[in-house]
Amino acid sequence: MINLDYTNLLEIVQPYKVSGRQESSSFLYWFLVNIYRLDIIEVQNIVCDGPGDKGIDGIYINDNEECIDLFQSKIVQKSTKTLGDTQVKEFIGSIQQLETLEGIDSVISSTVNTQLKGLITEYKEYFVSSKYTIRGVFVTNSEKDHNAESLLKSISSSINLVVWDKSLISKMYVPSEKAIPVTSELSFDVFGVDYAEYNVDNIARVVIAPICATDLVLMEGIDNQQLFDLNLRKSLGKTKVNKDIAKSVSNLSEHKQFLLYHNGITVICSKLDTTEKDKIKIQGYSVVNGCQSVSSLYENNEKVTKDLRILTRIIEIEPGSELIPKITRNSNNQNGIKPRDFRSNTAIQVRLQTEINKNYPQYFYAIKSGDNPGKLSVIENELAGRILLAFDLKEPWLIQRTKKIFDESHHDIFARPEVTGGRIVVLFVIYKKIEVELSKIQPELFAGYQITKFFLLYLLAEVLGNDDVGKEFCKHPENFYSNVNQQQKLVDCINIILGDLIIDINGEFSEKGGETFDFKTSFKSPNLLRKFKNEVITSYNKLVNRGRVESFSQLWNTEHQI
Repeated sequence: MINLDYTNLLEIVQPYKVSGRQESSSFLYWFLVNIYRLDIIEVQNIVCDGPGDKGIDGIYINDNEECIDLFQSKIVQKSTKTLGDTQVKEFIGSIQQLETLEGIDSVISSTVNTQLKGLITEYKEYFVSSKYTIRGVFVTNSEKDHNAESLLKSISSSINLVVWDKSLISKMYVPSEKAIPVTSELSFDVFGVDYAEYNVDNIARVVIAPICATDLVLMEGIDNQQLFDLNLRKSLGKTKVNKDIAKSVSNLSEHKQFLLYHNGITVICSKLDTTEKDKIKIQGYSVVNGCQSVSSLYENNEKVTKDLRILTRIIEIEPGSELIPKITRNSNNQNGIKPRDFRSNTAIQVRLQTEINKNYPQYFYAIKSGDNPGKLSVIENELAGRILLAFDLKEPWLIQRTKKIFDESHHDIFARPEVTGGRIVVLFVIYKKIEVELSKIQPELFAGYQITKFFLLYLLAEVLGNDDVGKEFCKHPENFYSNVNQQQKLVDCINIILGDLIIDINGEFSEKGGETFDFKTSFKSPNLLRKFKNEVITSYNKLVNRGRVESFSQLWNTEHQI
């Protein structure tokens, strides 16, 4: 639960407050990032700051829902004040301004808000399109009262409007940040050695000291890796670096020289105390750089001596500070850190991991190298990105470009309202089912090609997107996976459709020459892959239209056992 009462809300939206931006707009920024799951850059483009906005605080083209989301946000200062029907009616009037071409042109010509004018002009083709509908999204930190509830019920058949009030926001909120772990006090012995201490603009204290390895291995959370939750990655096991460290630890004659050739580690903490002579005390700490070193020392702790010291940078900083991810990122800006690792502690990835852990406890969403899932079924976020690329964005030819997933395409793949933990879990289940069915594809060489699995996901997305019930699945797949019976039914339906598609794929391959068909070249070309997809889908649709095979709607609505 999150406290949205006014005083606490001001603290929550503080990162989004800038000069000239109203509190309600800052609240909308927070909502769009933390509840609607958009990237902050996207949010900056769709929120209308300033006066004269005609009751429209933001516009977002929601391609998944095929609607134009019009936002309005309101903040109340008294926690007892509720949302009645008056403000909702006013918002309905704002929505209706944009339901006709004349109304759209009128708003464009009359508004003094240049951002609103620019957005409506940019999105005009969507407003006049028969494919997209308008949806109002009212955001508030108050509770709806019975008047608002009654109004929403009465207009439900004519106006698409959803109210995100205090209760709904609190219910749907998923934390998106890693906190500094709560740990007991730990004391480092610095007798006989010098250390440096700095105060950085009164926002952080820094101590740089040669710390005994015998003290470092006593830090809480090494064994279960919680000590490294804020790091970009966790222990990677028996890597060359770790083996070299273990070798140095084993050689007692090198302990005194270890300080000379080791890069050092970085520790952040919520409390740092240097008042006691020859002692440095920390509490609430996490290692954000040096995970491999500390893990290796811990695994070889029986060989560690007081002569082995590591240069340690200890940073005392306020928990939740925006500087923590910056410190982590810059401390790890070195060779060997992958784009995926740099994204591991972003709000988007942490939120998804938290959500899956809460709602689908049998799965573990791995967001960084070295994550330890125990006995849970692992969903690597790298794989999740590829699945979303193929199913949602329909670009399976890009799945081999891993860097692209966590670099320039990360925003497009993950920062969308519909990308929830539930979506990832359900699509992962389908992906695993595809892996089982690959053995039915001929020729076998094609079945073993990595992109084949994602091509089948691509085909499934096309089939479902052209089906009435399938469209609803594509929008919210988690709604088709809410209980054991639904889960089995979904797998059965998908299995039947996959079987039909594989027959068509094999037929197309046979016509193209079977094993002599150069599928590798075709699958690297977006145009050739789309062409092949169209040929398979055309064959499948013909069979559906002739009643030879059942559509997803028919399969899902069938009462008898599939």
